Amino acid sequence: MPCSPEVLRSVPLFALLDDDEMGVLAAHVEMRTFSPRQRIYKIGDRGERAYVVVSGGVRVTAIDQDNQEVVLDEPRHGEFFGFASMLEETPHQTAAEAIDEAVCVEVDRSDIEALLQRKPLAGMDMLAVLSSTRRTSSCGCVPRATRTT
Repeated sequence: MPCSPEVLRSVPLFALLDDDEMGVLAAHVEMRTFSPRQRIYKIGDRGERAYVVVSGGVRVTAIDQDNQEVVLDEPRHGEFFGFASMLEETPHQTAAEAIDEAVCVEVDRSDIEALLQRKPLAGMDMLAVLSSTRRTSSCGCVPRATRTT
């Protein structure tokens, strides 16, 4: 299902994009609905896609040294997960599952590439958001909306 620019405006990572940039990105990303307990991806899956939660909740987990599942994050509205693997083109090191019905924006690397090809300055806007997030997290104050897996 297509995504509207209004949905993307609620995502901190895209907050600095102008209307044209938001329109380009919205034309490329998709909306996905996951049922309660539906797996979004598992550890080892190709990191082709990342997700932004629009509604509902997601649980992101990993397996520790004792082979126990550990909850790393539970992203909610406007928060994202899976971006590191998608950008680095590496397998997911985590698993993600819908807690309840979850509606997410699905973003793949080609969506970001299309945005940057048509609107190169959009990359600077997203880097500015990530940079301010990094400064905040380096003091130990990690806003939930900026954690990735």
